[in-house]
Amino acid sequence: MKNPKGDLIEYCRTMRLRSPKFETRGTGSDHEPLFITDILVDNEVKATGQGTSKRDSERMASELAFESLLAQNGPAPQRENRPNPTSSNPARQKSGGSSESYPIYAEVLVASLNIANSRVDSNRRGPESIDLVRKMTLDLYKGLLEELGTASDSVGSDSSGVTLEELESGRA
Repeated sequence: MKNPKGDLIEYCRTMRLRSPKFETRGTGSDHEPLFITDILVDNEVKATGQGTSKRDSERMASELAFESLLAQNGPAPQRENRPNPTSSNPARQKSGGSSESYPIYAEVLVASLNIANSRVDSNRRGPESIDLVRKMTLDLYKGLLEELGTASDSVGSDSSGVTLEELESGRA
């Protein structure tokens, strides 16, 4: 599996299950850490994984949870063929403005914002810094949605109904 966590999230979405919750805890010493991740779907632990990093732990748990859900529910129905989201669609190119609507999933947007904020130099101040964080957040968010294949889906019940175009222009 190339992207077990994303595949698990997509499977749950397709099968209309609740989004999986990742509960990770660290143990061990600083030089030999051990991370243990439980994945809960519908408040039930579906798998537990462990690794020497949080990422490895979540990856292992995701693979196991995905296998468990496949055994329990069977494969997800085939999605209709859609064009490649990164193909020649000019609305998706990074250099231009976005005229395409992207649904807003609060948890994914918050995670993208946190990542972008951590990557911007903490010594930067003012509007330029805010613009850099905003642009980086939107780029990360769009990339995640495209990887998960949700960018062209219609706005779901768990999204806010605000488009990224509105966020980019400051109208939201």
